[in-house]
Amino acid sequence: MAATSSRRLDRPEWGIADPSLIRRRAWSAVAFLTLIFAGLATRLWYLQVVQGQEFFSLAQANRVRRVPLTAPRGLILDRRGRVLATSRTTHSICVVPAALPSPKRDPQGRERVLKTLGFLIGQSPAQIEAAIAQAIKEGGAHIYDPIRILEDAPYELLTRIEENKPRLGPAVLVTDDLRRFYPNGSLAAHVLGYTGRVSARELEANKVQIEEGASVRELGFDDSIGKLGVERSYDDVLSGQRGAKQYLVDSRLRPVSTLPSLPETPGRTLQLTLDAALQRAAEGALARARNSGAVAVVDVNTGAVVALASNPTFDPNVFSQRGAQGKASYQALVSNPKKPMLFRAVSSRWPPGSTFKMITAAAGLQNGAINASTSWVCSGGLKLGRFFKCWQTHGATNLNRALALSCDVFFYQTALHLGNPESTGPTYLASVARRFGLGQKTGIDLPIDGAGLIPDPAWRREFNRARPALQHWFPGNTLNMGIGQGDVLTTPLQMALATAAVANGGWKLKPHLLQSVLDENGRALEGAPTQRESIGIDPRNLQLIREGMRAVVLKGTGKPIAMPQVTVAGKTGSAEDVHNALPHAWFVCFAPYEKPKYAIAAIVENAGHGSENALPVCKAILEAAYPAPKKAAAR
Repeated sequence: MAATSSRRLDRPEWGIADPSLIRRRAWSAVAFLTLIFAGLATRLWYLQVVQGQEFFSLAQANRVRRVPLTAPRGLILDRRGRVLATSRTTHSICVVPAALPSPKRDPQGRERVLKTLGFLIGQSPAQIEAAIAQAIKEGGAHIYDPIRILEDAPYELLTRIEENKPRLGPAVLVTDDLRRFYPNGSLAAHVLGYTGRVSARELEANKVQIEEGASVRELGFDDSIGKLGVERSYDDVLSGQRGAKQYLVDSRLRPVSTLPSLPETPGRTLQLTLDAALQRAAEGALARARNSGAVAVVDVNTGAVVALASNPTFDPNVFSQRGAQGKASYQALVSNPKKPMLFRAVSSRWPPGSTFKMITAAAGLQNGAINASTSWVCSGGLKLGRFFKCWQTHGATNLNRALALSCDVFFYQTALHLGNPESTGPTYLASVARRFGLGQKTGIDLPIDGAGLIPDPAWRREFNRARPALQHWFPGNTLNMGIGQGDVLTTPLQMALATAAVANGGWKLKPHLLQSVLDENGRALEGAPTQRESIGIDPRNLQLIREGMRAVVLKGTGKPIAMPQVTVAGKTGSAEDVHNALPHAWFVCFAPYEKPKYAIAAIVENAGHGSENALPVCKAILEAAYPAPKKAAAR
């Protein structure tokens, strides 16, 4: 048999002389095929086992359509639990680009769907295509994402969409959305802020933060985020976790069955330190004033912000609507020359005028330049190169009377006696002002926080570095600074905190709007502790200033704020404005005098005297905080 096989392999017509050659070739072919099948088996194992879960997820993503469910944004409450911001349900008409007929393979079908949708919602096919393209190119949307074409759709339109579902196909969806709603309209608008759709720049910044390992939530192309106020400061707390409705779809993306939904997680509730009643009183009083203005009310013991108002104001509900930039109300808002979106209470800076005299008094008392008995004669002004006027002739005046009557000459003299009026004196006055928190950011939990300006000789040299002739600090600069004029600039919040430091015995407070974060059961999870530091002024000196501020109300420029139900101490101010003939009207105060609770600072721009224009704003707030007892009806 072997001989027969050998003879067959040795047949001349095959051209094989050596039988072992074909064996080697056969084994080589077998080895080659074995390697190929081993490689295929290894690759199959890698795809099935190592990457199996990943490909399973991709396959599921192709079979499962997710329609996002917006997580309810957390409530914002005032200190007494009154709702300041909430959310309400709306409906949107959306288009899923991947479910539309292809513009290349079925342009007629695509046009038919868009024309039908456009007819129902009052838009052209071109407008719908443009909205889709913008969401994908600029907003980062995916072709499988539902893209909003129309929001706040009325019920009648939703009904027509459902009736025309066979013509519209799976590309058109109706989604349930949540829109931010401020039930009190413009109340506390600057504090609350507003929400809006995330921008392409914000999406990119969010992506970078996540890549750098920051602990932030991942934003989607259609998410709403806080844009201003506490909505922005506490966006991570207020924002919940998105959920989704899930549908099993066929190859044409048509739903064939419903899958369990992914539940959304609501955001946390914020309880603020604001008192809605006092906030309403503050805004009402500012609205009645003769010009734009602002007011800040703080708790003198904790730094809690009780009211923070600016006038004019705005309705944040305008910004909760998508595409608000195109609405007439938005255009009127941003083009208003009075700038209603400007948060004057924390970001605008004005000379504090005579309200700064409590700072000059503290500096003079602390370094021994003056005491309770120090007296200077006011003859209507002070001659120092030129004549620096006082607003009246007061005669012999001590500290108590100077505060009560707002005598400029007394504080001119005090500023001059703090040290060399061209160097050490103004430097010391500036350092005391900064101890009160002036010339620096307050640290409030808002995205906007104005620093103001406290000048001194070093600042003047640096500011005028390119103008050597203006670098020198003159004694006249010291006089202006002593009465809160010249380059001194403060915000209403800063002046309220400075007043609080006088009232509470010498503590500079860090202001805060957050009272607590609440869970779904209303339990407080965290709060804002009181943060304070000593200003380094002898409490006895501060008591002299408090007595002078009480005299302002009893027998001085602030008598109109006297009221029977609460004792008030305050200081008027009229700050000159080089751009306007009328000065800015200021008034600061604290109450009750015996056991202070509130400190208030109000300004009305270019309105005249503080006692006539800013004082009524503070009085309205105190009347809301301490209502007069009702008189018994006569029998």
